[in-house]
Amino acid sequence: MSKTALIEDTQTLKAGKEKKSDAIECTRAFEKEDGLYAADEFLDPPPDGGYGWVCCTSVALMNFATWGPNTCYGIFLSYFLSSDYFPGATPTDFAIIGSIVIGLTLLLLPWAAACMSLFGYKPTLTFAVVLEAVAFISSSFAQSIGALYVTYGVLLGISFGFIFGSNTIVIPSWFLKKRALANGFGQLGIGLGGLVFSFAVHAMIDHTGDHRWAMRMLAIVTFSINIISLCFVQVRKPLNGEEEKKGPVEILKKSFDKSVLKDVSLHYCASWSSFTTIGYVILLFSISNYALSMGMTAQQATVALAIFNGSQAIGRPFMGWFSESVGRCNATIILMVYDLILILPFWFNITKFNELVPFCILLGFGAGVGSVNVVPLVSDVVGIQRFAAGIGYVFFGNGAVSIFAEIAGLKLRNFSSRKPYLRCQIFVACMYFCGLISLFPYREWKMRRVLNARINNVDDNDELQGIYQKLLHPTWYNYFKRMFYSSKI
Repeated sequence: MSKTALIEDTQTLKAGKEKKSDAIECTRAFEKEDGLYAADEFLDPPPDGGYGWVCCTSVALMNFATWGPNTCYGIFLSYFLSSDYFPGATPTDFAIIGSIVIGLTLLLLPWAAACMSLFGYKPTLTFAVVLEAVAFISSSFAQSIGALYVTYGVLLGISFGFIFGSNTIVIPSWFLKKRALANGFGQLGIGLGGLVFSFAVHAMIDHTGDHRWAMRMLAIVTFSINIISLCFVQVRKPLNGEEEKKGPVEILKKSFDKSVLKDVSLHYCASWSSFTTIGYVILLFSISNYALSMGMTAQQATVALAIFNGSQAIGRPFMGWFSESVGRCNATIILMVYDLILILPFWFNITKFNELVPFCILLGFGAGVGSVNVVPLVSDVVGIQRFAAGIGYVFFGNGAVSIFAEIAGLKLRNFSSRKPYLRCQIFVACMYFCGLISLFPYREWKMRRVLNARINNVDDNDELQGIYQKLLHPTWYNYFKRMFYSSKI
């Protein structure tokens, strides 16, 4: 090695050590500040804005073109259930197909992260975008229920999984203190896509008499939007990120990092997310068919689903803003209670269209809280370095339960009853209640971490130090006191 090269390597190493030292000092400073975020988030804090908003808009557009068509599957489901286009197919078949799409979308996230590391972000995303168009077009030519399982269920599920999995890391890489707000804004596309595509799909089915051109329309529109968004979106790489090339084995180990399973708080978050996902999936896929079961017309059923999705277009950014205003965990608990209030007294007693409309509007401001806040709540536990593994574990559970969610919803229907969906409604309420209960130990853990950070803050006075230390004493009384302690958590 030449003398010049040796000097350059020495200077690079020295600069790296200085940067690492500065990062450690930065981390310590922030840990002393509040303890609200994972320590490694501050090694190279995201800008919380700038080009991040361009990327956030691109993610919103891709959500519009993926989750948007998926949320209007209820229109296809109503058409399939009322027609005999696929002879021999049962309601369970169509429910399984819709569940496979959602299940694969969530289950494949760790594999999407691994492919991103191996092949790059944009090549992985390009493959998924092309596959989505292929899935919709091939579904339009399916002549049997078995073919629809493969084309719409498996192929579309894989494409959504890689698009969603690739984009999950984008917003956390650009935002920290505004992460919930940005994630809510990014999910605006889900509700807006559901609103637009619900009317478009229904109109296309009415005009053509079947679903085929509706699916071809989805292929053309979603491919165009995804390709345009792909030109602008990018993942921000932190300065503390590892630059060296890794082999496939190392990449898989990082994507499936088992160390995240040692974080008990992550299991609380996963439980909340899974229970909420079950309730949300059944709600999403059942609204249209519920309206039909109550004697409403197909047009009214479509309008109800579209209103729900349109409300989510406003409600999801609102949930993100609300979460940053009162605390992410606090807001999630409040919104879960809000959902239960809507489901229990209101949904149970809805029999007319003019009653269903306000319910769908109000529901859009709370039902999707699991999607909006799962990213910030998980990242608060595992940090940005282990985020892919942490969110992959949570979404693996979500994917597994979502496969069976709509099947359970359909099986719980009882058309011999005056209220065919009563058992289904009770089940949804139970899922949201179990999700709410799972959040309380998560909040206690978060409060404990905040109190420890406050104790380390030398600016606090002795009286406050005493209060914080007393709260941290390991007793059941203090455990529940921390759980409900008034603070922006």
